Amino acid sequence: MTTPVFPTSLAHGVQRGLGVAATPVTSPFTGSQDVQDWGGEWWEYSIEVAVRQHAEGRALSAFFAKLRGPTTPFLFCDPAVRQSGSYGTPLVNGGSQTGNTLVTDGWSATGLKEGDFFSLGGGATTQLYQLTADVTPVAGAATLEFVPALRSSPADNAALEVTNPQVLLRLTSPVPAGISPGDLYRFSFTAREAI
Repeated sequence: MTTPVFPTSLAHGVQRGLGVAATPVTSPFTGSQDVQDWGGEWWEYSIEVAVRQHAEGRALSAFFAKLRGPTTPFLFCDPAVRQSGSYGTPLVNGGSQTGNTLVTDGWSATGLKEGDFFSLGGGATTQLYQLTADVTPVAGAATLEFVPALRSSPADNAALEVTNPQVLLRLTSPVPAGISPGDLYRFSFTAREAI
């Protein structure tokens, strides 16, 4: 089955945050805190959709209905993370990589900046990452530092998507259609990275 793709042009407002599986424990005696980091990280989104009329609003309502709540994950290309530039064809350089760094090659002289995004994989294996340091290619090679950590090792020569990175999301609750007089539709929904 093809992974559904949310029509990004309809997103009116986007809130994005990185969820972290960590539990702070505060001492009742000293107030000091210890944090247990369980290692899990994922993207969380809250998205407002622009008002749509008639057939377009009904089609979007049907898109959400077809997802059947959290049952079906979908791809979302966050309009706030698109980067423009000539980056070459960045690829993973070597298999069996793990953690929060990735050795890559195939870059042009242009790199990315801290806070920029890239994605790996496609369809149901798509994962989104945010850079935590500038990427400065040297002879076409660069080591990326990012969050969240790799959940699986990408294959050698796997392509990085740096122009229109995507994230695989799953709805966290049903999406009601707000319909006002004149057949105007408004939607707002929350979603979490499908991992």
